[in-house]
Amino acid sequence: LPFEYKIIRRDRKRTASIQVSPANEVSIIIPKDLPDDKIKSLIKRKTPWILSKIKFNKEVKYPHKPKEFVSGEAFQYLGRNYRLKVITGEKEGVELKNGRLNVRILGGNGYFNENKLKSLLMSWYARNAARKLKERILRFAGSLGVTINGVKVKSLKRQWGSCSKKGDLVFNWKIIIAPIAIVDYVVAHELCHRRYHDHSKEFWTLMQRAMPDYKVRKEWLRVNGAM
Repeated sequence: LPFEYKIIRRDRKRTASIQVSPANEVSIIIPKDLPDDKIKSLIKRKTPWILSKIKFNKEVKYPHKPKEFVSGEAFQYLGRNYRLKVITGEKEGVELKNGRLNVRILGGNGYFNENKLKSLLMSWYARNAARKLKERILRFAGSLGVTINGVKVKSLKRQWGSCSKKGDLVFNWKIIIAPIAIVDYVVAHELCHRRYHDHSKEFWTLMQRAMPDYKVRKEWLRVNGAM
């Protein structure tokens, strides 16, 4: 096989599964008593999928290290980097000012609760995401001739957005980290689902009409989304 893998047997595992990490480490996770011939058959059957995941990981960009919630760390908002400035005192709040992301948090002598700081930042991102997304929805909904029922911003693991058949839109607040052109792509994508609740030829034709360069934006998100 053109890749290495490790087998992990688990007592409580009932069905086999395969994981490919961002570093292209392949793990075959199986029930404790699964026979070797079944394991070989599984790997052979899933080899095309594993190779596609490895190829994807080689193309996309992943963060090199977790963010540190300290003054000087860079955080992105609408595609631009802003340095974090943590200010301890008697007030709480977040503001974007003079090219810095200032976070005021309760504390003394420079000591503060990091979890609280993270919570303040996430709330700030979510509020701004809700505001900006509603602005962009108004921009595209009219030209597409669609209406919506409501908009929510949440923390999603595997989606940038979704659209129910009733017209309820849900967006991942993290999209606000990306450039505005990518935010617009996600908004237009979900609005097009108000007309076509699939990814049919008609859906992509409508996307082309709404956003002639949507393929470029789609590819940018595929490559950079993990960042």
